[in-house]
Amino acid sequence: MTASKDPLDLNSLRLPDTGQWAKVPRKIQKRRGHFVIVPWSWVERLNGAQGKTYSVAHHLLYLSWKSKGAPIKLPNGMLQIDGISRASKWRALAELEQRGLITVERRRGRSPVIRLQS
Repeated sequence: MTASKDPLDLNSLRLPDTGQWAKVPRKIQKRRGHFVIVPWSWVERLNGAQGKTYSVAHHLLYLSWKSKGAPIKLPNGMLQIDGISRASKWRALAELEQRGLITVERRRGRSPVIRLQS
């Protein structure tokens, strides 16, 4: 007689461990250690914001802090890593501008220039 294997045995269903995992890019590794300080006035004005507006606002606050208050160019690349599409970026910028948190200099075919309001 031969011993039959249990088809529900979890150990027989595991893939062999090759020790190879996907490498996380250095740029993303560095970002994971960063943080954002959000002014309370922004928290109040962002109350009830739609979609990805909070994510774009946090991204802008971080970039403003890194640029020491200089105007910010906002390309699509890093936002795409955070799951924010080009269309979502523009909707969020319009909402932030409507709420009086930023001013947007739109430039055809180029990244917008953002200035934060106090």
